[in-house]
Amino acid sequence: MGRRSAAETPAGILLAFYGSTRWRQADLARELGVTAETVARSLHALSDKGMPLVRDDSDKPHVWWRVPKDWVPSGVLFSQEQTPALLRALARSPRTRERDALLAHATRAARTAEGAGSLEASAFSIIEETWLSIVEDAARKRASLCMRYYSTKAGKTEWRHVSVQHVVTGPPARFLGVCHRSGTLKWFRVENVSHAKPDGDVPYRGHDDAAVQAFLRETVDGYHGEGSAVECSFVVKEPDARWVRLSLLSGMSVDPDEDVSDGVRVRCSTAGVLRVARFVVSLGGAATVETPELAACVTDIAKGVLDSVRAGGVRERRRAKRVEVRRA
Repeated sequence: MGRRSAAETPAGILLAFYGSTRWRQADLARELGVTAETVARSLHALSDKGMPLVRDDSDKPHVWWRVPKDWVPSGVLFSQEQTPALLRALARSPRTRERDALLAHATRAARTAEGAGSLEASAFSIIEETWLSIVEDAARKRASLCMRYYSTKAGKTEWRHVSVQHVVTGPPARFLGVCHRSGTLKWFRVENVSHAKPDGDVPYRGHDDAAVQAFLRETVDGYHGEGSAVECSFVVKEPDARWVRLSLLSGMSVDPDEDVSDGVRVRCSTAGVLRVARFVVSLGGAATVETPELAACVTDIAKGVLDSVRAGGVRERRRAKRVEVRRA
């Protein structure tokens, strides 16, 4: 049995009890590769230093040691096998000052350069980085959030209270919450927040989890819309289907049925039909709409575009005519 440094055995004990709250002394010694006497000395020393170890001699001749089920050491321990995954997860996270500091610290602690590789992660805007943590804390602590928020629909900034139910880090970063003004679920973009703080004087409004999950499923590209969800579907033929498969908005999915030859059928259930219609219009003649609500919305958008083009053409002809008259 090889020699271990004075620090290795206590560190191994901490890691062992982090993984399991109860150990037989002989098994722990074998796990750490030391003698039973060595592990016993280290256990007593850790107990004297404040680790909440309890010795149990009731199963003689075996000796058992345990810690409370809710015990964790000061700080979080990661095994050597877990460290690369931790560094990768941090490197993939959106870039913030907090993330960069944690990644640098974890990389130094692991004595590796792996976390500082060539991976380029997305970055939050300054506004998102400023307010996202406050929004996340409000959701975690179930505290009402008081915020100054710019509504694109109303075209103005107002103070309002929201009970955050779900946070999506994006991009863009946004959160789903119960609006205290309307009492309904709504999406809010962190980019539109100019100030935010928890408000303990206003009760948090919880919401049925099933309803929250349904709202999330009915959201397309961060947009839900008003009213009840409707089924939307459209077909895209090859060769356009090849890139459409890779460009679908969040909330859309390709129908796995085999009844579409040489193409794909795209489906979603949403109250945000307008967002789906705009996507379909962008496909031009490559898409064939199959559901009435989506078809009506696509028609309205296409008609508006055509009317705008015609109006622009008329203005251009009039302008050209005026120029021609002046030249004459």
